[in-house]
Amino acid sequence: MKGGSTMYRILIADDEKEERNVIRYLLNRFNFELEIVEAANGRAALAQLQEQPVDILFTDVKMPFLDGIELATEVRSLYPNIEIIFFSGHDDFDFIKKALSLKADNYILKPINPDEFQHTIQTALENIRNKEAVNKQDAVNREFLKNHILYRMLNKTPMEVLRNEYASIDMSFLDEYSHMILLHSDESFFDSLSETDSLFFYKQIIEAIPNNQFDLINLNPYQIILLFKNNTNKLISYKQLASQIQKHIYAQYGVNCFLSVSNELSHSSQIPIVYEELEKHLNGRFFYSESYIYPIDSPLKEHEEYQEQNEHLLQEIQTAIEQVDIVKIRESVNSLIQHYDKNLDTSHVYVRFLFSRLLQSLCQVLPEYDRNSINNHIEAIYSCKHFSEIKDVLANVLEEVMKKLAEKENSSRHVIDVVKQYIHENLSEDLSLDSLAEKVYLTPGYLSEKFRKETGWGINKYIKYVRMEKGKELLYHTNMKVNNIGQTVGYTNVSYFCKSFREHFGTSPKKYREKSKTIGK
Repeated sequence: MKGGSTMYRILIADDEKEERNVIRYLLNRFNFELEIVEAANGRAALAQLQEQPVDILFTDVKMPFLDGIELATEVRSLYPNIEIIFFSGHDDFDFIKKALSLKADNYILKPINPDEFQHTIQTALENIRNKEAVNKQDAVNREFLKNHILYRMLNKTPMEVLRNEYASIDMSFLDEYSHMILLHSDESFFDSLSETDSLFFYKQIIEAIPNNQFDLINLNPYQIILLFKNNTNKLISYKQLASQIQKHIYAQYGVNCFLSVSNELSHSSQIPIVYEELEKHLNGRFFYSESYIYPIDSPLKEHEEYQEQNEHLLQEIQTAIEQVDIVKIRESVNSLIQHYDKNLDTSHVYVRFLFSRLLQSLCQVLPEYDRNSINNHIEAIYSCKHFSEIKDVLANVLEEVMKKLAEKENSSRHVIDVVKQYIHENLSEDLSLDSLAEKVYLTPGYLSEKFRKETGWGINKYIKYVRMEKGKELLYHTNMKVNNIGQTVGYTNVSYFCKSFREHFGTSPKKYREKSKTIGK
């Protein structure tokens, strides 16, 4: 029985009713749980099979309209994996030769021997189950390889490298994706889920956004990414989907996740680039304490030419902060202020929004400015009655920023070295961006940007990379148990460690150890 509930189906094709009754009797006598259908000739059998497939075709060779050999030829082209059993009163070499050419699974002579019949049906059922098991394993293997390729692609492995390494894999599946949503938790939430919990979590997302096809890739303990397949409904709002996911996860787990939503992808080559953009959008979570969907939309848009200039200036300021370019920061801030100092035609709401964004960028540098402090400054900006008051709020913050950057100008590289050393020496601890930032007295956002600038790595990716490499080293050089190695490198959940290792290296810890020992001999 399929899946323990659905019966396999057998079609008996014979032009003699008595012969069909004998076959039906023997199937019942030997308690074969099969759904039995009949056809009185080859043509009728083919018509039935074109309407609905069966698992076993049990056919006489000699029939009117369409004989058994002709029927089997047609059926094999329709269903290559069907089990075909011939039975005939002809012990004829030509018939047997034709049957073999059609990959018939057996050939029974009339009158039917019950023991031979029982053995033949049992063999056919075993063949079906074996094929199903192989197909199921092939599907699992294909799904694993597909996810592994996506994981490596997201981590910027060049496409030509992937094509060379997986030459037998059709990469066209990568062009099926149209949108991406990155889920981030400030807690190491995703590695706390067991395999059963992970499956339940996946079902929760499906429940939150039914009728949407997507693949889920585990990136690290803090992040997963959803890659949505092409959707014919162009009216769908992926930000709305993200909002539904966020609310559903909070309702089920009490965890607030931040979600970053992409625009439509035009080509699969954009996947790693868009992923990096999604991570950057999430930097805003350090400033918007009650916002969970990114990027944040502007509440009001100014004239297009001014908006472009403003975005350019804000980006210049952000870049200057990252590069600790004090002169450029002051110059760009002054340019922005001068533009609005006497501009009476601009919306007051837009000006407040714009300079709140500027304030948030500047506050990255000041670890003493927590979310409450930043929100208080933003409220002060929105309470200002005159632009001069906004300038005063910014001037005070700007001077603090200048002093802090002057101190950090020569120390940022040292700070990153300290963080890297701490990660290597404390892999078993619950390492997170927040905890590491606290160790070196920086804001998480500032540390994240500095770490990426100095190393080229996102900090969570770097932590996972170091953990995986240390795990590989321990597997190769020690006889420690896999679960102990997982705990040593910071994974309390051994199944999550094995899953992460397999995604990272393309093989399980156990198989890697076996292979390394074989190579070392």
